[in-house]
Amino acid sequence: MRLLLLLTSLIFLSSSLNAYTNINMYGTGMFLPYSIGIIGYIKKHFPILEANITGISGGAICSILYTQEDDMSNPDTIWDYTIGKEINEIALYKDLRVFQKNIGNNLKLRYRNAPRDFNNISVISTNVNTMKNEKISHFSNIDDLIDFSLCSTYIPFVSGDTMGRQYKGTEYMDGEIFRDDKYDKKHTCPTTISIHRKMWGRKFNMNNYLYTNKQISRELFNYGWEDTHKNKNELFKCITNTKNKIYLGKILSQK
Repeated sequence: MRLLLLLTSLIFLSSSLNAYTNINMYGTGMFLPYSIGIIGYIKKHFPILEANITGISGGAICSILYTQEDDMSNPDTIWDYTIGKEINEIALYKDLRVFQKNIGNNLKLRYRNAPRDFNNISVISTNVNTMKNEKISHFSNIDDLIDFSLCSTYIPFVSGDTMGRQYKGTEYMDGEIFRDDKYDKKHTCPTTISIHRKMWGRKFNMNNYLYTNKQISRELFNYGWEDTHKNKNELFKCITNTKNKIYLGKILSQK
C-alpha cells in the first residue's frame, strides 16, 4: 500500500513538474500596446519556463512577439519593427490596411533568418464560410504563423476590401468577433493567465478605442507594464507548474 501511494505521489509530482502553464492572449483592438506592455513585463521580470500560448486577434501578434523577442522593454523600438518607423499614427477606420500590410511584411523580414521556436503557439481565427472559430496549432514556418495571425486580426471591409483574408484557400477574419468565452474584467485565474486590456481594471480614454500614435502607444505600453508590476502576485497565483512556481518564487523573493 505504501509503495502504491509513493508511486502515485511520484507520478503526480512528475506531471506537475512537466505541466505547461496556459497563456491566452485575447483581442486588443487599438490597445495592442497595452497588451504588449503586459507581455513585455512578463518576459523581462516574470519569465515562464514552459507555456502553451493561444493568440486571438491582436493577441496573435502578441504571441509572436512574446516567443520571438528577447527584450520587449522599449515601446518605440517595438513600434518601429512592427508598424514601421515611417508611420506616426493609426486611425481605426482609415489605417488598418496599412497596419495589416506593414506588420506582416516587417515581422517576416525580422524573423526570416533565425526564427525562435513557435511550436507552443495556437492561433484562433473565424472561418468566413462557416462563421465559426478555428484553432490552428501547427505551422510549417514562421511566415505561415504570421499569415494566419494576420487572418485573426482581419476586420471585414476595414482591414481590406473583402470579408476575410485568404489562408490556404479559405477566407478567415478576426477571431475575436465570434469568441464565446467572454473574459471577466479582472479575473485571470485559476487555470490560465488570460491577457487582455480589462484584466487589471484600468479605465481608458474613449479616444483610445479609435486612434493611436507613437506617443499614445508609449503611454499605453507603460500602463500595461506598470499594471502588471503592481499585480505580479496575482499572476503568480495562476502558475500551476511546480517548476515555474519554484523558479518564479525565487525571483519574486529577490525583488
